[in-house]
Formats: sequence, structure tokens, C-alpha cells
Amino acid sequence: MLPLGGGNPEWVEKREFMKQLRLLLLVPFTLVLALMPTAASAAPPEVNHFRDVGTDTDPDFCGTGQAVDIAFDVRVNEWISANGPEDLVRTTFSGTNTFTNPDTGLSVVVSFAGQTTDTIISGDPEGLNTHFITTKGLPQKIQTVNGPVLLRDAGLIAFVTTFDGDEFISQETAYVKGPHPEAESDFVLFCEIMTEALGIA
Repeated sequence: MLPLGGGNPEWVEKREFMKQLRLLLLVPFTLVLALMPTAASAAPPEVNHFRDVGTDTDPDFCGTGQAVDIAFDVRVNEWISANGPEDLVRTTFSGTNTFTNPDTGLSVVVSFAGQTTDTIISGDPEGLNTHFITTKGLPQKIQTVNGPVLLRDAGLIAFVTTFDGDEFISQETAYVKGPHPEAESDFVLFCEIMTEALGIA
């Protein structure tokens, strides 16, 4: 991961967390949680720019035991309120992840672009805390290379999400204006579509 605004040791830990989130590929707005600083910002508002480009391999894609190669190019712009990240974090994101089954040569492109806002609505950031997270735009589009669109998840969606510190506890959908088939499937549709498109039995 390349923090365009300069590096510090915090980004090493955040890069590893982002790698895990990228492989799980829940929805792109989770990148906000991976990149959010833990300390409050001083005025004026803090702005950060990130780019993550590279390749990786998921040795057990969607729990199938099949290794899948991943090429990724992700850009994130983050705006943090002068009152600190517990007040408001706004993020714009865009990118592509290309998944390739080395056994079949089949590839699938997952692209995304949009904006996410994240506000802590209750609790202590160091303990139990609840966030109101909204995402608008294109959280996920899945299509074969030079082929048809297999899934399009777009529009506006909001979640109430609870953490214990940085550990995810629970999530409820607060508002949907879609289509958002991925969220409606409780985020299982991705693996169903991808394994079939990549020729994984």
C-alpha cells in the first residue's frame, strides 16, 4: 500500500488489515474502517490520499481450497473532520480487482467507485462503539473479462455497525435504495457468482 501523503509505522499495520479485507471483499466501504486513524485530528480537517496496487494470491478462495490470483488497483481519498474521526470520516474510493483461476485461465473483474461516510453515533472508540455508515455509488460490479455483467450493486445503502475497539461485532441495514443484491444476500452472492465464473467446481 502506498500512502501518497507520506508514510509512518501506522500504515504498516493498516496495510495488513487492508490485505485481509481485500481478500474477503465484503464491500469496498470496509476500506474506510481499515484506513481510519485511531487518534483525533487537530484543526483544520485532515485529508489523506492512498493508492494500493499489486498482486496477491488467495490460497483458499471462498473456502473452496482453490488458489486464485488477484491483481488490484485501488485509490482512496479520505477527509477527516477537524473534530476527529469520531465526528465524521468521508471517503471516496475507486478501483478494480481482477481474479484469475490459474487452472482454467478464466478471469473476472470486480470494479467499484463511490463515497462512504462514517460517523460514530454512540460508545467509546476504545471499547464498544456504534457507527452509522453510508455508501453511495457503485459498491460492486462483477463481470467477466470482455464479457457480460454478472452482478451490479449500486445506489445508496446505510448500515448501523457495532465494534468492540476495532473488532467487528454486528451490523444491521438501516436504509437501502438500490439495487443492492450483495447486501440482500447477506454477502454470500459474491462467492456463488465468482466460483462459477472462474470455473471452480
